[in-house]
Amino acid sequence: MLTVLGALAGLVVLLVLLRLTVSVLLVSGPSMTPALRHGQRVLFVRRGLLRPRAGRIVVLRPPPGPAGRPLLVKRVVALGGDPMPPEVREAAGAAAGEVVPRGRMVVLGDNPAFSTDSRYWGALPASDVVGVVLERSRLGRRGQRSGRAV
Repeated sequence: MLTVLGALAGLVVLLVLLRLTVSVLLVSGPSMTPALRHGQRVLFVRRGLLRPRAGRIVVLRPPPGPAGRPLLVKRVVALGGDPMPPEVREAAGAAAGEVVPRGRMVVLGDNPAFSTDSRYWGALPASDVVGVVLERSRLGRRGQRSGRAV
């Protein structure tokens, strides 16, 4: 009896820890197509456990604007100290050789025609990252899950 109670208590602790560290987000819009599609669910690890780095897909708070804006999903293309990507540099009218300021990062959508990103906002504070995407999956009508690592 004690073994069963101990196992249940351990399971509850594990579920609470998972809930505090891993979250699910529903992708809205075409800005990350083809990597992520509208309506797709992504698992992400809350900030602190994984660090954003170039190439990773992150979940972040939007830049200041109207209240109630949803979280964003974008790909990190440069971190503080990295060269400013040409598409962002050109949009900002910056000089060649400019670097991303420390503590900031450049994020872009994979589908530039439908993405509002660092080409419009410039480099964002790295502290705006809420989490790093672990897995992208699609839940079927019956709850079956398929996914692959990002």
